[in-house]
Amino acid sequence: MWSSGGPGTFGKDVKTMVATEPDPIPPRGPRSPDRDHRAEHGLHPVMDGSGVQLPTVADVLQLPEVRRGHPSIEAAAHALGRPVRWVHVSEIADIGHLLQGGELILSTGVALPEAADGLTRYIAGLAAAQATGVVIELGRRYASLPAALVQSAEAHGLPLVALHTEVPFVAITEAIHSVIVSTQVRRLQMGEAVHQAFRSLAAEASTSQEIVDQVARLAGCPVVFENVARRVLAFAGVTDGPAVLDHWVERSREAAWTDRSGPGDDDRWMATTVGARGQVWGRLVLLPNPPPGPLLKTILEQGATTLAIHLLIEREERFLEHQTHRTLIADIIDHRYAGPDEAHARAEALGVVTRHRDLTALVVRTERGVALADIARHAAAREEVTAVARALTDAGASGLVGLLEPGRLGVILSTPSTTRAHAVIEACARAVHDRAGRLAPSASVVIGVGSSVTGVDRLRESFAEADEAADAGQSLPGNRLFVTTADIRIRGLVHLLRDDPRLQSYAERELGPLIAHDQRHHTALTGTLVAYLEAGGNKSAAAVAAHVTRATLYHHLARIAEILGCDLESPESRHSLYLALVARQSVEHAGRAAGSGEGGNTRRGG
Repeated sequence: MWSSGGPGTFGKDVKTMVATEPDPIPPRGPRSPDRDHRAEHGLHPVMDGSGVQLPTVADVLQLPEVRRGHPSIEAAAHALGRPVRWVHVSEIADIGHLLQGGELILSTGVALPEAADGLTRYIAGLAAAQATGVVIELGRRYASLPAALVQSAEAHGLPLVALHTEVPFVAITEAIHSVIVSTQVRRLQMGEAVHQAFRSLAAEASTSQEIVDQVARLAGCPVVFENVARRVLAFAGVTDGPAVLDHWVERSREAAWTDRSGPGDDDRWMATTVGARGQVWGRLVLLPNPPPGPLLKTILEQGATTLAIHLLIEREERFLEHQTHRTLIADIIDHRYAGPDEAHARAEALGVVTRHRDLTALVVRTERGVALADIARHAAAREEVTAVARALTDAGASGLVGLLEPGRLGVILSTPSTTRAHAVIEACARAVHDRAGRLAPSASVVIGVGSSVTGVDRLRESFAEADEAADAGQSLPGNRLFVTTADIRIRGLVHLLRDDPRLQSYAERELGPLIAHDQRHHTALTGTLVAYLEAGGNKSAAAVAAHVTRATLYHHLARIAEILGCDLESPESRHSLYLALVARQSVEHAGRAAGSGEGGNTRRGG
């Protein structure tokens, strides 16, 4: 073994002897690429997430064939961990341009330059070519290595080794190349084992957690599978989970997303996206301790691909199931079934009992807040159906979930007659808001709930109520968990009638002159009127809401009354104007929603 010499000194006086006596060389039979030469001599290949490592200069110095030459480390002892890709015997002084990097040069030095600057150029050329190190046998040219050679090697961090006893270079190259070839074979074998492991996982329809577990076992490091919102879906290989996952969202945000596998901004991370068909569902992250290598990248990519296949199959299976749910819901709404027994049988075949149960129709309306292309809208709708179906599971409820149209989902909730249906609806509504809210933070979710009925024949009426409530709920103030027809009242009623030309004309007659005045004179009297009407005619409250003094409010109200030709002290006038304002707001809101390519309201309702 070696020990490091004193820093800042060079030459034979501080050379470090690797071994004073060579170990006996064990007898060997014919070599084969499958034979692990390092293991044969006690040099075991390093196993980690990057696979079997190439031998290092330090490994080479421990080979019996090298130790027979009584090697000493003359320079750059700190760089002995460099991997040796190949061994090259050369006596040429300008060999650098012929190298590809990673070579260990063996030489007797017979053709090296005499001058110190020539030796310096020789070492500089090897360093520029990214050679791993130089081994020079003493005796033929040098009794000891020239100071210029040693100093230059130390300056370039290029390991320089002297052999004090003559040894056959062919024996050294054969031994090292045997290790290298064996290493490459082991890498191929491990790569094939990785592929086979993930093929088996895909064939066995393994869960996401099982796939992540396998990635962690193969990589030998912690593994995290996160979704696009950076929430951890699965993790493995973690002995102290909380420590690794602590502040995960913040740490993940610091590591930039990429569509290619490789180290992240933090070199301790290695990540790749998980997705298919143009959709990204999450990211697979490895946290290896050693530097990542080719095999680790293979494990990462194979794991991500297997996860994508698993999620794709799972989604397709759910899609087929939800398509069947949708067909049954549509048939129940349109009464396209021979009788209740047929509808009950079809529902039970899907795992939902509807016979002798309380049945409640729900309509879930969602809005992304931004315009989406048709393909994107349908993809988003499928995600929403899955989210609502999982929400029912979260709430411990049973029901059918189907997409009626993008942005509008139908649900038939089935509860035992002995259960309080209202409590189940509340639990489902909370779960739906939570699940749907994860898909897009800007999404608006409104849940309309119909009356609970005891027969499938009456579900049509329940759906009509739920649809009406969901439609009206988009314009109702406040954040309601869900909306029923009892919650609609005047604002909801006006919202339902917003497309009636008579209502639109009424709103224009009542408010048109005031709006035109604001546009011509750049005033905000309409806003003052809104504050006054919403305060129920209370001038003090209206002044606070409008952020003006009472005197200013009185002046504005007098001007409004003059423009509209009405008495604002009259309850009938206030009610008429309030109805017109609500109608105008509803029409304007519908116009904005149509412009965004979505139905409904961008406000968070429900």
